[in-house]
Amino acid sequence: MKSNKIYIFLAMLIATLTTTACFDDQGVDTFYNGNQVEFNAANLPNGLTQSFVRLNPTQTDMLNVQINRVSTSGTGAITVNIEADPTSTAVEGVHYRLDSKSITIGSGEFVSTLPITVLTGNIDPSETPNLLLNITSATGAEVSSNYGSLKVAIRVICPSDLAGTYSVFWEELQLGDGSGGADQTATDFVIASDNTMSFAVAGTGLYNMDDMSFGMYPGLYGDSKPTGSIRDNCDVLTGAASNADRFGDPFTISGVVNDDGTITIIWSNTWGDGGTVVLTKV
Repeated sequence: MKSNKIYIFLAMLIATLTTTACFDDQGVDTFYNGNQVEFNAANLPNGLTQSFVRLNPTQTDMLNVQINRVSTSGTGAITVNIEADPTSTAVEGVHYRLDSKSITIGSGEFVSTLPITVLTGNIDPSETPNLLLNITSATGAEVSSNYGSLKVAIRVICPSDLAGTYSVFWEELQLGDGSGGADQTATDFVIASDNTMSFAVAGTGLYNMDDMSFGMYPGLYGDSKPTGSIRDNCDVLTGAASNADRFGDPFTISGVVNDDGTITIIWSNTWGDGGTVVLTKV
């Protein structure tokens, strides 16, 4: 049976090579010979998201949106005109300022940027302004039909400084029964063998957790630490939807930063593990 499979594979390979040899040589016809302009991030599924940390009510920040020349030749300058789409939820003069609606890609150049002034101090972290940009025209090139529009999600968060190592105190602890229920429970408990965890900066207001079971997996199950991520938005903590252990069991995590600097987190998984922990920086 194994040798038959080899013969079949060789026969298919020879047939494929023979068929390929019958095609005409495409030569230079296969090269792209157009000249277009496009937003660099327009191919991203959700457009471009940019987060800023709000420090004061008069703060402004600069956001540069990249625009590309798509061509085999960079000969000749291109003037690109951009407008904000009226369906944008971001309001000019409130959330952003567009001081220039035209940029130039110089001769011999393939990239330029559109500067957008973000009025960070005007934006409350609870707001979610989205700026939809359209390339309306270009002198010296065509506008890409696929990537001529871009959504820019402008997000503002409060300052966050959670990085570090924390001691873990369990107000409530639950070991799961495998079906989402409780097998064993405890209150006011410390897992002596694994009583610390840490946050490491992964982005603006985003942190990686070295153990999102907070000592339960290594200390009580003898298992590896499940890692995950959590976001801080003005002292409200939300675990990433992608958080899961090595068995694929998803983790639901939420929490708050308390006035005294401690962190209270409530978490669970579908096995039934979970509880409420209080973290204190050490």
